[in-house]
Formats: sequence, structure tokens, C-alpha cells
Amino acid sequence: MEPPALAAHGRMPPRRRTGAGGPHAHLATSRIWPVEAGRRSAYIAPIMLRRLLTAFLALFALGTLADSAAARPFPSLAKRPSETRDRTPPAPQAITPAAADPQLVAQVETLARQAQSGESAFRSQLDQGHAAVTAAGAAAPTSEPWVKAQLAVSALDNARYDSVAALAGLDTLYVDRQADPDAARVLADLATIDPARSQALAMVDAQNDALDGLRGGLKQP
Repeated sequence: MEPPALAAHGRMPPRRRTGAGGPHAHLATSRIWPVEAGRRSAYIAPIMLRRLLTAFLALFALGTLADSAAARPFPSLAKRPSETRDRTPPAPQAITPAAADPQLVAQVETLARQAQSGESAFRSQLDQGHAAVTAAGAAAPTSEPWVKAQLAVSALDNARYDSVAALAGLDTLYVDRQADPDAARVLADLATIDPARSQALAMVDAQNDALDGLRGGLKQP
């Protein structure tokens, strides 16, 4: 049965809208909200607990480090004894050479005579070598004058053999005697060897220069 007032007009009054859920939607929402709030609290609580625990541990660690740094003494910046000492190297002590070794003296004298013998043989044939090279002049290689000059130069090289051999022997003595742990002994031995060695070296150097000059005067094949 329609109400009399509305029946007279032939229609029902419009229903009042109370939202998408109808007039009782707020009742359902009020029942759902406590559940969601409880779930959110259960999710957030552990996170907050972990953050608080992490902050506490960080503060504890910082306090421990501060206590450790305070208990440890800071190193001094003052100069250490090793930095203030005199670093000037001490003056070397003078070494008195030992007495000459008679056996070494005899050996060196023998080698010196051998070097002089080779020098004498070389000088005695040097003029012949000069003459042969001059005679060859600009002769062609393998020609007879050229061959004679080459033979004269080879003879000069052989004549000085004793000088070269003696120098090699003196060089060996010079090196071997330096291995002696006794510094005084080394000084005495080198003083014995060095004069003869220097003289033999000068002889061989002069011989090399002479031979190079003669070879340079001949045409090369």
C-alpha cells in the first residue's frame, strides 16, 4: 500500500543515498578498521624495535671507541734520539800496508820482463812493417805488394805476443789479490802489482795504435 500523500501523485519518494555502501556501510567500515589497524601495528612494531636496537648498538660502539682512544696515549711528536744524533760518517781509519810478499814480487818482476821482451820484439820489426805498407801504397788487394804488407803486419802482431800475455797475467793477479779479507795485505799486494801492470798496459795500447795505423794504410778487400 502506498502512502496516501504519495499515492495521490502516483509515485514513491526518492530514496536517500548514503554512499556506495548504502545506509549501513559505516557499520561495516567500523568493524573492518580495528582489524587493519591491528595488522599494521603488528607489522610496524618489529621495525621500530630493530631501529631502536640498531641505534643503541651504534651508541654503544661509539662509546667504546671513545673510551679506547682516551685510554691510549697519543704518540709524541718530539724528535727521537735517532733523529738528533750526529749522522756525519766517521773518518776512515788509515790502514798501514803490510810488508811486500816476496813471492808476489818475484812473480810480478817476471811478468814485467816478459812484457818488455814483447815490446822490444815489436819495435824491432816495426820499421819493416812501415816499409812494406808504404811500398804497397794504393796497391789493389791480393796484389803482391799488398800481400807482403799484410804479412809484415801479421808478423808485428805475433812479435808482441809476450807483451799481451804478460798484461793478461798481471790483470789476473790484480783481481785475485783484491779478494783477500786483510785490507793491509790487499794494499801491499796492489802496490806491488800496479806499477808493472800500468807499464804493460801502456805498451800494449801503443802497439795497438801502431797496428791500426798500418792496417789503415792498406786497401781493404
